[in-house]
Amino acid sequence: MQELFQNYKTLLEERLDTKPLLSIGEDSIRYDFFISLMDTYKFRASQIHIEVPINHQCFIPAKEKISFRNEKPLIDLVVDEKDFKLSVEFGLFRQNSNENGTINKTARLVKLLNDMVRVSLESHFNNTNGLFICVADSKMLGHQIRSGIVDRFPADYLITNDIIDYQLQQRTNKFDKRFLNVFQPLNRSFESRLVYNETLTANHIEKETKLLVWDVRLK
Repeated sequence: MQELFQNYKTLLEERLDTKPLLSIGEDSIRYDFFISLMDTYKFRASQIHIEVPINHQCFIPAKEKISFRNEKPLIDLVVDEKDFKLSVEFGLFRQNSNENGTINKTARLVKLLNDMVRVSLESHFNNTNGLFICVADSKMLGHQIRSGIVDRFPADYLITNDIIDYQLQQRTNKFDKRFLNVFQPLNRSFESRLVYNETLTANHIEKETKLLVWDVRLK
């Protein structure tokens, strides 16, 4: 899939030639990947699905009564063709509007781990290749999660129940329990390998910004 990722990088750089990263949202990150799938593999738009209900085996509904009303957690992007099956979650980790301000970097890394739990389960139950795709700027690059349980961002990750249990005891612990209630009883870990790690170069990029892609799967 390296050709796909390279085509995606080109589209992102074209976008960032016209607008700064602060002026685009996560939807733009998703739709550029959508177009790169069409360009690289000649898919029709109807073969690529955005915001798809996640496999019902991936989560246990929350207990609050209101949560049972049409509770359908979504996966960002899915391709389910005979010879090409993909489940993808996206992240956009960047500075906020105050260039000199701080951001909650650890919360973003917990979001990354949480999304990787979701993708690992979705890829397992749907028999797809799971990806987590992220655009991250210099505010995030090199960050070490406060608990120190994983390597500095970005890195390969092997996440076990012990690691999740430890992080759940920390101040920043916002995992989605609906998915943990499936993941943890499996007594397995998930492995995320960083398969694409490239610097984005464009007219409106002034500080280091990277396109990062992880292959995520149960181990």
